[in-house]
Amino acid sequence: MSLRKNEESQKTKITEDEISKQKKQIEKDLPKKAEKLLIVTDDEKKLEEVVNSRRLEYKKFADKQKKINYIITAVVAVILIASFICIMAFSQYSWVMYVSIGIMVLVLIGTYISSKAMRKNLMSNAEQYIDYLYQITAKYIYDEKEIKEFEVTPKGKLEDKWFIDAHIYKDIKSTRSRNFVHFKIGDIIYDSADLAGNTLIKGKLSPKFLGRFYSIKASNKTNGKITLFQLKGGTLSVPIDNVDDLKLVDGNKLYCIYSNDNDYKKVFTTKLIKELTKFEIDDSLLDVIVSIKDNLISIGIDYADEFMNIPVDKEFSIKNSKQVKEDFQKVLAVVHTLTYSHKTPEKEIVK
Repeated sequence: MSLRKNEESQKTKITEDEISKQKKQIEKDLPKKAEKLLIVTDDEKKLEEVVNSRRLEYKKFADKQKKINYIITAVVAVILIASFICIMAFSQYSWVMYVSIGIMVLVLIGTYISSKAMRKNLMSNAEQYIDYLYQITAKYIYDEKEIKEFEVTPKGKLEDKWFIDAHIYKDIKSTRSRNFVHFKIGDIIYDSADLAGNTLIKGKLSPKFLGRFYSIKASNKTNGKITLFQLKGGTLSVPIDNVDDLKLVDGNKLYCIYSNDNDYKKVFTTKLIKELTKFEIDDSLLDVIVSIKDNLISIGIDYADEFMNIPVDKEFSIKNSKQVKEDFQKVLAVVHTLTYSHKTPEKEIVK
């Protein structure tokens, strides 16, 4: 699913250098993500090998199907041309014309049936490869002892309402999702998926959000009030805009907070802000969005197009899955801080 945000989308003016300076003030001792990604364990290498082995099996099958399709197309073209020539050359013989037309019709019908069968077979093999890819990478990413009721549904979708109810972007017409994962940690229910939140621009659907979206059900109470947080990104980041009924209650060059909750600081404590700023904005991670609304915690991690692609022609690398795994650990830290924030209230938020 390679989709690029529409150029007409609103863009932030913050450079990555400015973001980096702000982040250094808040998290002086955090290790660099680039250094961490260079470390690949033996188990991760084996995961790369088994995925690439399955990827090559599918690619060989797909290439073979393409070659067969080219041959069939060439043979059909020769037969059709020959039949047309016969019709023109022997037009005085009506039986030749009828036979030639019959052959052309039969060839076209046969081509349609075989083409449909080949597409179905190719799609079936593609789905098997994608299912395997998502199953094995999900087990790697969500490798937590506390997780229970773990379920991966590669073709599963997250209902539109969960993204729309997060109150992040205006005019969301629909969502498209895949790689659905469901699990529980304690009493908290996690639903996650690769998701595109689409709006309508010039009659075409265009994503305002494209990445990994977490819809988390936890026992929080805000009395119907909502608070939105965005860790700002670069030029491809789309600022949250469903804020007409909210106020900008805090923000700087690194992040912004919108809310209609006078007590939002009881949730968005200094500790929570520090946890959220541990996400590192770079070429692959564009921004991070959090929505708090009663018992629903929504966290969106907006990734670049390349990050969301399914590896077929290129080798599978553990790099992107490794980042999702690390980002998931940060999600867990954020959720833990949110669900226990009422026990350690703080008065000030980091500026």
